[in-house]
Amino acid sequence: MTLKAPQIKDVAQPSLKQRITGLDELRGLSILWVFICHGTALTTWIPPQFGGFGYHGVVLFFVISGYLITRILLESRTREKFFSRFYINRLFRIWPLMLLALLISAIIWPAYSRSALLNFLLVNNYGMAVGIIPPMRTDVMWSLAIEEQFYLFWPLIVWTLNPRQTTVCAALLMFVGLLFDSHIIPGGHMIMHKTTHATMQYIAAGALVALGPPGLRMMLISWSAFFLTWITVHGPQHLNDFRWYWYGISFILALFVYWTIYKRPLIQNAGLATLGKLCYGIYIIHFFCSAICLHYLGQGIFITPAAYVGSSLILAVISYRYFELPIQNLRLKFYDNSRFQVMLFGAILFVVLASIIAIVTTSRPAGFVFE
Repeated sequence: MTLKAPQIKDVAQPSLKQRITGLDELRGLSILWVFICHGTALTTWIPPQFGGFGYHGVVLFFVISGYLITRILLESRTREKFFSRFYINRLFRIWPLMLLALLISAIIWPAYSRSALLNFLLVNNYGMAVGIIPPMRTDVMWSLAIEEQFYLFWPLIVWTLNPRQTTVCAALLMFVGLLFDSHIIPGGHMIMHKTTHATMQYIAAGALVALGPPGLRMMLISWSAFFLTWITVHGPQHLNDFRWYWYGISFILALFVYWTIYKRPLIQNAGLATLGKLCYGIYIIHFFCSAICLHYLGQGIFITPAAYVGSSLILAVISYRYFELPIQNLRLKFYDNSRFQVMLFGAILFVVLASIIAIVTTSRPAGFVFE
């Protein structure tokens, strides 16, 4: 007996077969945002405080990712092998370059490779949240763990519920995530922005974008409910303590993605679009390049930043053309391989259990070092 998702009406949005003008540019903007902020330590002319602004580049990427993945899930939910194909695609997209980066880190900095197991289990974000030192130059992988943890359960929600119920669920996830992020729901000693439960609001915002105008309405309701809850808890006399800048930019970025998809592109630029296509490789590779350039060239006005930019982009192009794409093309051979699918879902179940254990046991004080 074959399980089938309930029949639903299509959400009014561009088809998967359409390329959305301006979306690659937004991805390019997100990686450029992170790329520049992570490169401030290489220069003598960019204020070091600027490096702290890179997180919203990740927020923008979370929103775009939530939109794209939810759109894929909505359009494929009535097809056969819905789950296996989705997870096979994720496996072949994320893991190869991630594992290669971990291997390179272990070769160059073996003394820092002991916590690589957390990366394999996709719980390295919770490790960092309680102070466990990650393998050198793999710090950025915390965001990969957040995405993969979210996508462990999100396909089941989209497959089980109709769009209206999915919209409500995404709005609730967004609201709860904001409560954790603002510490209205206590999070213990963890660094909250490294955890999934305090960051899932941005991926959920992207999911709401994928659900069209009803999703936008629920997004507005969720943000309003969070703001009213904050005022109720802290009192209107403390409105100056509300993180207006942080939450304001996060909300505007979600609106930017919505406008690009349903109205017209905000940015059209071939260079940014190219960066958007290379964004995953740049994201994984650039941290290695920054460390190596700083070590051998030191801070500088031009040479060190130029070496950082050039090496990161060249390696990202090579990775995309000769490593990432060929491996992604192999996934087609595994769509009908039942033995591989059994192994895959066994691994997913193991990761789910590891994630649950990580969340439950993250009461260790910050500063704990993995030995």
